Amino acid sequence: MTDCPSRKRKRVYGTFACDYPDCDRAFSRADHLSRHKRNHDVSRNYRCTWPQCLMTFTRSDIKDKHYKRHLTKSNNYQDTDSFPRLGKTLSPSDLIEWLFHEENSIPYESDVLSHQNGSKGFDFLEVFQLKNHSSQRKLVSESLRDSFITLIPSLGSNIDFSIPKLERALEIYWLIYHPQYPILHRPSFATAESNPLLLLAMIMLGTSLSSCTGKSEDFENPNLMADEIAIPLRWLIFSHGECKPPAKAWVVQSLLLLETYEITSSSRFLHERAYLHHGSKVQLLRRSPVLGGDHSNDEVGKKWIEAESIKRATLMAFYLDTVHATVYGHMIILYAHQIKLSLPCEEELWENENEYPSKVTSPPKFLSTLKKLLHRRKVETGAFGKKILLAGLLTIMFQMQQKDLQLSFLEWNTMKESWKQTISLAIDVWRVDICTKDGCCDTLNSLKFPQEEVEKLPPSLRLDDKRCKFGLYHISQIYMRISHYDYIIYAGAPRRMNVKAGMSQYKGVEARINDWSNSINGGVSVIHAYLFLSEMLLSEDNDDISYSYDPNGDPFLHRRNIIASAVLVIFAYNFSLEGPEANIFDRIQGDYYPDKEDAHLYLRRIKKSLSKHGSFKNLTSSQFHDSTKLHASYLATIPGKNNIVGLLKFFYKAYRNCHWEIGREYSNLFKNCMERCLGRAKITCETMYDTKLL
Repeated sequence: MTDCPSRKRKRVYGTFACDYPDCDRAFSRADHLSRHKRNHDVSRNYRCTWPQCLMTFTRSDIKDKHYKRHLTKSNNYQDTDSFPRLGKTLSPSDLIEWLFHEENSIPYESDVLSHQNGSKGFDFLEVFQLKNHSSQRKLVSESLRDSFITLIPSLGSNIDFSIPKLERALEIYWLIYHPQYPILHRPSFATAESNPLLLLAMIMLGTSLSSCTGKSEDFENPNLMADEIAIPLRWLIFSHGECKPPAKAWVVQSLLLLETYEITSSSRFLHERAYLHHGSKVQLLRRSPVLGGDHSNDEVGKKWIEAESIKRATLMAFYLDTVHATVYGHMIILYAHQIKLSLPCEEELWENENEYPSKVTSPPKFLSTLKKLLHRRKVETGAFGKKILLAGLLTIMFQMQQKDLQLSFLEWNTMKESWKQTISLAIDVWRVDICTKDGCCDTLNSLKFPQEEVEKLPPSLRLDDKRCKFGLYHISQIYMRISHYDYIIYAGAPRRMNVKAGMSQYKGVEARINDWSNSINGGVSVIHAYLFLSEMLLSEDNDDISYSYDPNGDPFLHRRNIIASAVLVIFAYNFSLEGPEANIFDRIQGDYYPDKEDAHLYLRRIKKSLSKHGSFKNLTSSQFHDSTKLHASYLATIPGKNNIVGLLKFFYKAYRNCHWEIGREYSNLFKNCMERCLGRAKITCETMYDTKLL
């Protein structure tokens, strides 16, 4: 056989010279020259994202090789003193370097969340006088009521849609909701000058909060009217001609108020609808610069109000995004490094009914304040600012959790406990140093209301109420150590976010729960759950005083969900470690569920046992943080921690007639856990979503 001529293509060689000035390199291949030319392109700047590394590169492949050397070196080093960022601790500086420098290198389509105040800004406002609209912020005329009915015709036949009740709903909004989320400018607000859709959102919230006023209200069916507004309101806002970039303040404000109601106070349908459309609101903000700049003297007041209003709305959107991710396990959209705004202005300035001062202290930037907090340095801000800073710490937690998932295969696991320690301590610094002496239980840490409104406040919002106002603080320390998915599936939920959890999924959850409950992280989680429920149900000053709990009457709309989560965490921890309280389920007749201790007796006993190992009062932030871990280590010495049938029964009854449909789902889940604690073998709560009101 004769050899066939080779068909292999012959490469054509030539001389490919670099034409960059003073460069004498030449290559035999064009692709090699093209790659070489990237070294001269200064517009390409790839930064190494390794903590404390300042190297930059013009080619991404060289940067990647450099980064891999960091990884190899860190895996080989055992001496943490020789290789400090990657040892057993991750300092706040390393954390900031890792997060903010890496993320800031990512180009966004527009830096629309920046505070673009122009060359002049609002650091020195001229004296200006605004009309005091205190008598007009809840005024509803016949023509205004008619405009509401034009927008939603069915309201015309609703018995509660009368002018006196509409005005009362607005009054309740200003009394209960506004002190928690002051995104509207109360002094200059007038209904006649406001968009009807924003007013409808305020009426919707005020109506739904009528059960929280502490007095008998004149509404026949407030929840029906609130839903009747909420269902079409989202489409009315979206279809309005001003619902486009740049967003008007009223558009964002209306969407925020609607989202709060949908998520916390209505049906599962509206809850899920709010989550699906949450991203639309965020995208609207991303394409809308904050208003501001140079204005004439007669305009400066209104322009400042508009700029501060949209800033506050943006910060609230950021806060709600974080709260819903923490409390409900939703996907987070906004991160701390994207919020390049200053903190809210002083509440005394925002709520001032009269003349504004000639000089105003410019509030600090959010990011710089957040970095101070990570460095455990005290900062000053008002009640709304405190909420935003806590949300900032939580978004960093979420970012690091994502990095855990992304980088676990790259030996990142050694860093996990390190960053958790840094952020967990920063959250305790927030509670002890940023808040006043009573921390999360001090009303003034979470609310700002005018002095003349004090006597009108419901008991749960008054200064002498010492129950927890910042459940988000406790649930953040819990969520850092256990996921919402794990404890709700372990409790017996048949699905989450419409995805069914079969037995294989439950077994995986069960294994994670067992590992968690046998770790210090499990102990710290349940200590915070006990602290929170004790703050809600027991008097701090008198052991003979205990509190009931009605989710329908809770003015802190997210607190009802955080309470439910705390109960489920206590169930998961104790059931996994010690099993059921008793094995008598097969002998139970009817709806009688015997318990060894009621909720208050159980919590008081646990609290007393823990108090033997020290108090949480009058401690520095570091001492408070260490005390939590110390108390967690003593949990094993407390007998009968699984006597939780009485606790579950208390909240099962409390949530059974909740106006909020998800609250009724929790009631069913509490009953499921109660039956398992009495020896029932079946795990899943098949009736969880059977939520008809009794």
